[in-house]
Amino acid sequence: MNKLVKIHPIKVIFVLTYLLPVNGQQVLNETYLHAKADMIREEFSQAGEKILSIPEGERTADMYLTLGKSFYYSGNFEEAANYFEFSEKIRSNPETQLYAARTHAMIQQSGNAVEWLLKYLSQRDKLSESELTLDPAFSKIERSREWRNMWESREWYTVADRREAEATILLRRNRHIDALTVIDAEIARGASARFHALRAKAYEAMGEYQPAHESAQNAIRMRNNSVEYLAHAAKMAANVDRFDVALENINRAIRIEPYMLDLYLQRAYIFRKNQKFDDARNDINFYFKYLPHEPRAMFQMGLTETDAGNHWEGIEYFTVLIDNDQTSPEYFIARARALINVNDFADAGFDLSQALDLNPELPEAWHNQGIVLHRELQLEDACHYWRRALQMGHRESAEYIYRFCL
Repeated sequence: MNKLVKIHPIKVIFVLTYLLPVNGQQVLNETYLHAKADMIREEFSQAGEKILSIPEGERTADMYLTLGKSFYYSGNFEEAANYFEFSEKIRSNPETQLYAARTHAMIQQSGNAVEWLLKYLSQRDKLSESELTLDPAFSKIERSREWRNMWESREWYTVADRREAEATILLRRNRHIDALTVIDAEIARGASARFHALRAKAYEAMGEYQPAHESAQNAIRMRNNSVEYLAHAAKMAANVDRFDVALENINRAIRIEPYMLDLYLQRAYIFRKNQKFDDARNDINFYFKYLPHEPRAMFQMGLTETDAGNHWEGIEYFTVLIDNDQTSPEYFIARARALINVNDFADAGFDLSQALDLNPELPEAWHNQGIVLHRELQLEDACHYWRRALQMGHRESAEYIYRFCL
């Protein structure tokens, strides 16, 4: 690449770190936000130290849960168990119960582990039976009498639970139609929100965004306090340009879990799709304050700048990402798109070739390579690329074929 302006990641971070965060009207604990960032970076000891520096009277159930996780992943299971117990006393939570069970299993206290698991299995939200039995932590107690008695004492999973597990496995195997058959049968029986959420994921995987959006909305109508459901519903609404609905969903998710940093990055995506670029930048800058080197945020900022018409600024972000990771085709495709917009077709073609070398099944790369070839007056080759993109489902390529190839 001979025309790109190279910048060092530190230059970008220096600019972004000092911009003000955006968290609505909520006053958030800065120390805990930095601790949550440490957990994402897997710097567990540092996260624990930060949370312990927060006065005890200010610690919440979520803080104790995160503190327990920091000790759990640091291998200090005795301390982890204490903090999970503190968290559960403040607010009962299936995730806390599961981690407490894992913690006691790791130190082979099978009685205590099963006691926590009994609480967990009584909850609506739980892992499937196969996920629990295959959990590495529980392999340490699977031969104990307490473990066997727990499974023999009663049936912990309903027929609907088992149908959900079946549909989930089918989705993982990309058997979307088979999964929908199971899901729709349960919905016809009056199934709960979880099947509507699964239905949304199935349609999303098939690229059918309107039914995915409708199913996701049904899920949150039935259960509007699930951050997972709200975040997915926000994404599906944005995919069908229902930005008002998307923003309402993601804002509710943030109000419920204001320390979940990924939610701010998702809200930035929604703002960008709705061409509210300043709002998108504000959320990304808030994220950068705690995770300044995070590639997803760099990529989101690059997309925001290019969508806002600041193509060279976007190119700078993508160049930083590519300099640090030359295995992600989406970085090359994004930079190529920006290069096309500044009429640098040679470098754009190079980037698209790199993307297709990494993954030849990328319709957007085939489509954009067609644009490059057309601009370079290689119409026959351009039509070949557009036809290949159309075969892969890139609908915009049909317009180019109609205009230039027929």
